[in-house]
Amino acid sequence: MQAPSRVARRTDDGQSFVTRRIAGETLILPVSGHVANLDAIYVMNDVGSRIWELLEAPMPVEQIADRLSSEFEVSVERAGDDVREFLGVLSERGLIEYIAEAP
Repeated sequence: MQAPSRVARRTDDGQSFVTRRIAGETLILPVSGHVANLDAIYVMNDVGSRIWELLEAPMPVEQIADRLSSEFEVSVERAGDDVREFLGVLSERGLIEYIAEAP
């Protein structure tokens, strides 16, 4: 797997999130200006939930893939492909941002 030059993390541009774990799924509700956006509730399965947990602190994409590979018994290559795809969806929805890795 080619090492990416960027790290994924949650955005903190004034928008916050309420996150709850219910029946094995993680629900994410964006909140902006003290108002919840009920039209934008995101539900994540176990793998998506684990990725979301790992994004508490900035983390390289390849490190996320390595963790998922060991925790969910999947190849690092497959985990990397799935992580990049999932992070792309999260990014499109404004739930994460990419930042440059520290030198």
